[in-house]
Amino acid sequence: MLIGSIDIGGTKTMVGIVSPDGQILSKLQFNTERSDPKAWITHSCGRLKECIHSLGYDLKELSGIGVSLPGIVNRERNILVRTVYPEWNNLRAVELVQRLLGIHKVVIDNDVNACAIGEMYFGHRDLYRNYLWVTVSTGIGGALVCEGRLIRGYNGSAGEVGHMKVEFDHPLPCPCGQYGCLEAHGSGTAIKHYIEEEIRNNRIFSDLFDSLGLSKDAAGCARLAKDGNGTAIEIYRKAAVYIGRGLGYAVNLLNPEVVIIGGGVGSSLDILKDGILGTIHKTVNPALLPVDVVRTRLGYDAAFLGAAALVIDQMKTE
Repeated sequence: MLIGSIDIGGTKTMVGIVSPDGQILSKLQFNTERSDPKAWITHSCGRLKECIHSLGYDLKELSGIGVSLPGIVNRERNILVRTVYPEWNNLRAVELVQRLLGIHKVVIDNDVNACAIGEMYFGHRDLYRNYLWVTVSTGIGGALVCEGRLIRGYNGSAGEVGHMKVEFDHPLPCPCGQYGCLEAHGSGTAIKHYIEEEIRNNRIFSDLFDSLGLSKDAAGCARLAKDGNGTAIEIYRKAAVYIGRGLGYAVNLLNPEVVIIGGGVGSSLDILKDGILGTIHKTVNPALLPVDVVRTRLGYDAAFLGAAALVIDQMKTE
């Protein structure tokens, strides 16, 4: 059994072939071109053909193809309803992939839902049945698994903690158009904003990035924080408090046994965890504690593996 996987993110796209036990047999990664979604899916399907042929197989030997997409997905209509990229709205992704590759079983979902399902099959599968899966990256997204089953909600957006309000008197806008969202205050974009605020008045901090060849973003700041720089540590502590506040609200409402963290910023959980847990413990009803915060076992490939898991999950319920 072979499964095709297409993970289209805001900046990167990954395509490849995955085995039923989560082994990546072939994978290609390249920058996402967002201007023409149909052309991009056509290109991605072409690269997926390269992956299957590199293994000596043919497309007809695929059991199905999973596609993870950034945004709200209507699985009944098999379309990408809405994203932050307007040209991708109402994209008939399943129909397009079916036509391009001649494979009937094509399953799509939101990228964070895919991550949560991937964790269920390939990650912490034997440890947790009730968890909130949260990606902390350029933005923040979430998905909820209850008793081993993904809870999608009315329109597929259950668990989306990124737009819970964690601040009420701050002018920092969120990409959704609102103010005070967790995404606006605890994401990689927020960390970059805090860096920019700091370097306006701290030339030494700015020069430190330059002298080490680091980008002035969340990744560069994480490197400085891990090296013990006090300013960088404080920036990550600020983000951690906001993340902990949002997760605390979610824990009170949803009562998960654990929060699983992924995403680029989430990969620096070691410098976030104390601040997150400290704030959760101040926010959550003590009757719901303890609740741990752990890193995903799927790493950078969470959505890619999750896309493959979508196929397995659908086959299991058929």
